[in-house]
Amino acid sequence: MTAPPTPSTRRRFRTLLTTAVGTALIAAGLVPVAPAVAAASIPSSGLRAEYLFDETAGASVPNSAPTALGAATVVNGTDALWTGSSLVFTGGAKTSPTASWVRLPDNVLSGARSATITIETKLDASMKNNWNFLWNIGSDSPTRSYFSSVRDNPRTVITTNGGGGEVNARSGSPLTADRWYSLTSVIDGAAGRITFYVDGAQVASTPTSLSPADITDQTLNAIGRAPYPDPMYKGEVSTFRVYDRALSSAEVAGVSDADAAIHADAHRAAAQAVVDAVAPVTIDESVTTLPTSGGRVSWTSTDPAITVAADGRTVTTRLPAAGSAPRSATLTATATVRGVAATRSVPVTVQPTPAAADAFGYAMVHFIEDANGYAEKIYLDVSRGDDPEVWDPLNGGQPILASQLGTTGVRDPYLTFNPETKTYYIIATDLRVFGGDRGRSGCTDWCYWSSQGSTKLNVWESKDLVTWSDLRQFDVAQSPAGTDVAELGMAWAPEATWVPGYNADGSGAFVLYWSSTVYPDAAHTGPSYSRVLWGATTDFTQQSYRYGGVMIDTGGDAIDTTVIQNDGKTYRVTKDNAFGRGIYMESTTAADWWKPGTRWITVQERIGASWAGGNAGGVEGPAVFQRHGEDAWYLYVDVIPSTGYRPMQTTDLDAGWTTLMSDTFSMAPSTKHGGIVPLTFGQYDGIRKADAASVVATDLGDAAVAQGADAQAVTGALPREAQVTLAYGRGTAAQPVTWNLSGVDTSRPGTYPVTGTVRTIGANLNQWAGANGSTAYDAADRRLFSSTALTVTADVVVTAPALNVTATAETRCVAGKVTVLTRVVNGGTTAVALKVESAHGTKSVASLAAGKTTSVSFTARSATVAAGEATVTATGNGSTATVKAPYAAATCR
Repeated sequence: MTAPPTPSTRRRFRTLLTTAVGTALIAAGLVPVAPAVAAASIPSSGLRAEYLFDETAGASVPNSAPTALGAATVVNGTDALWTGSSLVFTGGAKTSPTASWVRLPDNVLSGARSATITIETKLDASMKNNWNFLWNIGSDSPTRSYFSSVRDNPRTVITTNGGGGEVNARSGSPLTADRWYSLTSVIDGAAGRITFYVDGAQVASTPTSLSPADITDQTLNAIGRAPYPDPMYKGEVSTFRVYDRALSSAEVAGVSDADAAIHADAHRAAAQAVVDAVAPVTIDESVTTLPTSGGRVSWTSTDPAITVAADGRTVTTRLPAAGSAPRSATLTATATVRGVAATRSVPVTVQPTPAAADAFGYAMVHFIEDANGYAEKIYLDVSRGDDPEVWDPLNGGQPILASQLGTTGVRDPYLTFNPETKTYYIIATDLRVFGGDRGRSGCTDWCYWSSQGSTKLNVWESKDLVTWSDLRQFDVAQSPAGTDVAELGMAWAPEATWVPGYNADGSGAFVLYWSSTVYPDAAHTGPSYSRVLWGATTDFTQQSYRYGGVMIDTGGDAIDTTVIQNDGKTYRVTKDNAFGRGIYMESTTAADWWKPGTRWITVQERIGASWAGGNAGGVEGPAVFQRHGEDAWYLYVDVIPSTGYRPMQTTDLDAGWTTLMSDTFSMAPSTKHGGIVPLTFGQYDGIRKADAASVVATDLGDAAVAQGADAQAVTGALPREAQVTLAYGRGTAAQPVTWNLSGVDTSRPGTYPVTGTVRTIGANLNQWAGANGSTAYDAADRRLFSSTALTVTADVVVTAPALNVTATAETRCVAGKVTVLTRVVNGGTTAVALKVESAHGTKSVASLAAGKTTSVSFTARSATVAAGEATVTATGNGSTATVKAPYAAATCR
């Protein structure tokens, strides 16, 4: 009988296994893409615990790290759960006596200011949509926890205040079920960051001041068990390591490579499955980004008409002319899973160039939930081409607009359009949750906001979706004269639908609707609940706004209504927070659908609950829109508190919504509660060409203007445009420049440096600061600025006008001697100083006024002089002019 290996023997065995599998991969003809796994090693410095789940029986997993921390214990386990290279976690309810999990030693990271936790795991498909903790450092209380979860887009989290205090580092892509992954969480206390890695590659990083030392109760550390009543983890685990330091990126990649060897055959099958699932590609732009299946797929081209950049995803081609037939081609997709690659040819359709007026693409405004970053501002995303299932954040993922008014927060933005004035509007809630006014003792946070919060809405407007107006506000609880029309708590989640012919004169107006708690008196106390209210306006100003009244009153909290219309029906989607309906949809054929007496038919309830693990209350903020030219609609539901939008779909609104499960759906994490509008190709192209990462050249050279030039002349002399480098590798474009001429004095010749702001999405006012740089909600002297504007420079050279000085010279006889007389005329507009020189001497004139004449004479002291000339040098206003005045020979008798 062979004795179990000692910890050091076990680790040597793992290295030998890595080497052997690496050799086997090469012998089998597979493609090793990552560094050879034989060279990979597991760092030992700072290793507090290492649990290798390669047992075949038992309930104890030894710690192979050289520390005093003991073994881990398998709870509710059986020998049948051991595979020889992993432990199976059965899942199930937290109270189930058969739901297996692993209890780790207490205080595994006690006192640590930095840490790394890495795990090799394979998740069951049920974990993608159910709440779960993959592992947790903490106790059975969720207040203080350091954990990872694979639900939806995987993440790692640290918190000292439960869900409301979470600091999330979340991947932008979901994991694939039944595939082995290396998932690593790194907290670097010195750098103040929490970083998340998938298969050794960084996928997210977020600032944090928290560390494992802040998890002061570490008495129930676990793999597969949450401190919440969440389902237990279902899947398998092969390795689990805990370090009391932050591993470098290279070390994290090394751990991933080493652990990849355990299930090398599975990685080959996974790579093949990924590449087999790559759908045919449609290219509808000359430069675009190809799908990468969450970063697992790269592309190459042998077609001379299609170029793929070195990044393996940016493609450039020439589209067929407008009205032409699409062109067919092929590209090669390579899927890489843990160092093993599989390839295949993928058919490509290159669409013809759209006309400017063709329906093409979509724009979305939203905000971001970030308890630590004050992200309650306006963000703008655009679809990738005409695909409404892939979204690119604009302005480098930074906000495009901010509010310095009211609460200084912006939430629940909505984007809408007035077809009569061709104006786009963003309307949004005036609320700052993170760092805002939290109320008073006895009524704080949502109690305070819902009863005493702002009834004003934030409003911006634009003609082109690129350049936005200054922020303004109007009050939905007041009339144009400023009198109260209703006693309302905070106005939130505003949306608006354009109604043609709303007004008596046949013109249209917006029906505006929002959520507010309604009260019988000005104190706003006592029991009440949220209704959906309505009003009408043409331009979201106090002058045009008229309060309407109640639109939805269910007897309990109703919020977040959105509306879409099709084939003579109006559909409204609302969130119920009182009766368990969750997000529900109703329909009506009534033309005046906003009036409270309208008859509505329920179409569906608990919409999107599957995205919140079956919790209908876990989703809100629905956003609905139609796909161009198709009977196809999307409904995005906001998974709270911080996951953000997840997609639903339908081809029949009367049939309700189904979950859109797609590995190619792409949206930045924490994209929350917004609004979406369809675009034309001209609008889409304009937005893309205004999404610039940098300027091609900062210095645009000199611009010469005459002294006294006005601002219009100076502006006309400066470059009107600057070349910018576009985001997402989309080449360059020319954008207008607005020059700041405040430092130019054209009354004085000289060289004046000037700065210009390039028209880009990032040039909008997206940040603010108050006195002494404060961003406190009640800071004094709050002023907006742009933190992402692109600027260029130039020199304005102001030149004085040429001096208009003329001169003549003649000789005369005075007392028998020759006198040379020089007459100078100043025909200019400014006085000049003169120096007159001849063979007979030099004289100066301090000042000759504009339009005046002076004479200078020289006596030759001789009766005879030869022919010569007088030289006149005039100086004035920074300029110098020289003229010659000849005279003839003369003899006096």
